[in-house]
Amino acid sequence: MGFQPTHRKIRFGRHARSWLLGLCVWSLLISTAPARPILDASDPLCFFTTVADQMLRSSTAQWSTQNYPAYTNTFGAETTSPFSITNIPVLIGGQFVYSPAVNRLLQLAANLYDATTNSPYPSVFRPLFTATSAGDLYITGYTNVPSVTGATDLVFSTPFDPAIVAAAGGTNVPVNVYGVPWIIGAKKGLPNFNEFAMENTLAVTRRLQVTRPAINPPNGVNLSTFNTNQMYLMSLNTSIGVELWNSYVSNYSGTILVGVNETALLAITDDDRNVQNPLFMQIFTTNFISAPVISWPGSGAGLASGSPNTSSFKVANFTGPTLTNSVYRSSYANGEEVPTGLTAPCLIPTNYFFGYLGTPALFETNSPNGFYFPQFGVLLTNRLQVFMLDFNSNGVYHVIDYVSFGGPNGGFNVNASLADADTGFPATYGVWNTNYPSGSFAPAGVTYGVLSQILTSKNGSVPAEDGTWTSDPDAIELGNNVAQQAASFSAFFSPGNKFGKTTNLLLSVQAPYAPTRYIVQYLTWQANDPLVHYLASDIDSTVSPNTVRIPQIGVNHYNPGEVVMPLTGLNLGRLNDNYMPWGGNPNYHPFAGEQTFAATNEYNLEIKDPLLWQPDFWDFPTAPYTTLNWIGRVHRGTPWQTIYLKADDVTANGNYVPWQDWTGNGNVFDATNSAPVQDWYLASLLTGLLNPTPVGQMVSVNNTNTNVWLGLLNGLTAWTNSAGTSGSVVISSDSPQAAAIANAIQSTLLGVPGQSFNYVGGILATEQLTEQSPFLNGLDPLAQISDEAYEIIPSQLLSLLCVGSAGAVVQTNGGWVVQFSGSDGYAYALQSSANLVNWITIGTNYPVQGSFSVQIYPASGSQNQFYRSVLLP
Repeated sequence: MGFQPTHRKIRFGRHARSWLLGLCVWSLLISTAPARPILDASDPLCFFTTVADQMLRSSTAQWSTQNYPAYTNTFGAETTSPFSITNIPVLIGGQFVYSPAVNRLLQLAANLYDATTNSPYPSVFRPLFTATSAGDLYITGYTNVPSVTGATDLVFSTPFDPAIVAAAGGTNVPVNVYGVPWIIGAKKGLPNFNEFAMENTLAVTRRLQVTRPAINPPNGVNLSTFNTNQMYLMSLNTSIGVELWNSYVSNYSGTILVGVNETALLAITDDDRNVQNPLFMQIFTTNFISAPVISWPGSGAGLASGSPNTSSFKVANFTGPTLTNSVYRSSYANGEEVPTGLTAPCLIPTNYFFGYLGTPALFETNSPNGFYFPQFGVLLTNRLQVFMLDFNSNGVYHVIDYVSFGGPNGGFNVNASLADADTGFPATYGVWNTNYPSGSFAPAGVTYGVLSQILTSKNGSVPAEDGTWTSDPDAIELGNNVAQQAASFSAFFSPGNKFGKTTNLLLSVQAPYAPTRYIVQYLTWQANDPLVHYLASDIDSTVSPNTVRIPQIGVNHYNPGEVVMPLTGLNLGRLNDNYMPWGGNPNYHPFAGEQTFAATNEYNLEIKDPLLWQPDFWDFPTAPYTTLNWIGRVHRGTPWQTIYLKADDVTANGNYVPWQDWTGNGNVFDATNSAPVQDWYLASLLTGLLNPTPVGQMVSVNNTNTNVWLGLLNGLTAWTNSAGTSGSVVISSDSPQAAAIANAIQSTLLGVPGQSFNYVGGILATEQLTEQSPFLNGLDPLAQISDEAYEIIPSQLLSLLCVGSAGAVVQTNGGWVVQFSGSDGYAYALQSSANLVNWITIGTNYPVQGSFSVQIYPASGSQNQFYRSVLLP
């Protein structure tokens, strides 16, 4: 069935050289035209680069047009035009700009290729990088990695930060770059990288020393003559864990090698120095290659209930950078000499009471130094590379997974984490309170926290929030147990016996109670969908099923006696907190009325495919098909979702938060560019690239003849869940359901601007094709039909449609621009004629974003010309 020929004639004025432009749109007139060639699935790199290039060119043209300022903010000020697979921005003007929306298109191209093969291994494409003289970095191509020589293959060379590669220069350099993933096709049944976790534990102990000028002054005890000194001891331990998971029920029967390369840098800073010159710095590296894992256990039947087989998880633990007990030596200390070879301020490793910070009187208010405690910070950066190789029976290594992250990076404000809230003095005032009592002002006097520590040391009773107190071996001069030490310390301040003599004859004494606080930072990057874990945004999600009932992520503090959960006791080795397939995380069913993200999106088919209860429920295509009906079953590159052919829009009415939360993409513009309804446009492009249907058998998506639509629907398969007829049914053109769908398409068409779809996928806005199909009866989330069943009608219909071409002209300086609409991926011949009888082809054009343009410069005195576009087979 061909297009109805349309003609448009426009006559220009005499000053425009009396040109006459006739626009006539034809399809091929023979219905037996040969099918359009399908991309060669035997050449993975050609297939991948061709499809990815088309999607990038068309999509970036669309993105730049819809919001140019956001486009340049996202991809850098230098990115002013659409880009292709040969110039993907990575680092522009010093800004890392490789985006999740771009990566999704690349991932989708690889997934489409894998849908045409029956290989058990995924396709693997490694980026090539080019640096410009301006110091910008681009991906300028890809190489196919069909196999490797083993874990020591050069393709696994240690990655670089993007800025290093940009500064080094080079063209099409085959290096690895942190934060820029290899593109690996989605294949069902393979173990995957699943989680990175890190726990930083900083222990801070404060010791106090009190001194006095004399033992028994003649005028009695005068507290204003007492001096109080303080010292802080710090130690830090870092635990790092990498987790891999076979998320499928069955064992993986092959042999797998795992490689982990980790570099972590720890720094402790204070406001005496800048971040570039920290007090302490340590770099930790590890290179780990596992022993062969043979027959990797599957998750088993327990996955459905949230208790997968623990053997399905493989965890590699490392002890990262550490700082042993060290004392901070301030540059503000009175009369203190800095040890040889060290510059003030510094952290001095010690296992004993080394020195004091300042010498202010207990209640003195005019000391120049006082209890100076600088602004401390802890910074920790990670660089992680993980790869997984399958070693098959033919002695060949295949890459089945590869990740490379520039993070996660930790950091926290030590002072803020130490400080206690105000609760009242003295009974319940925390020993870490940093406020000053009346008459004692910063930095001269002591804080409430120090006063509380002195009070505790005197009475031997520790506030509950400050943990427990056992006798201090460094205060042995005060006694052998808590009671003796408290009594002796109290005597240091007392008038003494009836003769006015103190029973403590020391001039200097340590406070026997030295509180310790543990500041713990827990960071975890977890996959939601095991097949989506290549970007930090994929796994650095702030959304969890229930933030109250899972280990608290972030910075927390603990006191002695409180339980600090070790890293291995948190999420490693068990189902991810962030795992949220259809039905939600089986370990975190919401309470009644709960409004967490997970609770309100357990059954949201706008963001995940229905009935995908666990990874085994994927139904990816695995062999070449003679139609395009399989397109909706290809993983789209976002969690738990295939190419989206439904009508509902998760970003409707400008509400982008649910989609941002789901994808972890903090850039609203970029997140929107990966939203499910973007697939409407991509489906149009892909039908042009992959569709085997002959052009002569296609119908314009803008056809207004209801009978034509009834004819197209006739014989297609639909799905029904009506009582007594559940399953597939064949659509009849004379059925009321077909009439309802045809009328709904016409109604949708009338509602779009200009009453014309600009691309084939525009028809997917018709709800009656999917969610509101007249063949369906209700949408009970627990009795849902599958995503494939929802999308069964448009998956057949799209390949029968294309956009009928229409033309227009725009005058420019010295000539005209002839514009034609059309379907991306199809070829259109531009033809001219002086008499509407004899036509000459003057060029072949391929629409981008639904149109193409040709500049015409007529010669002076030339005759009138007509132009038309002809859809080629």
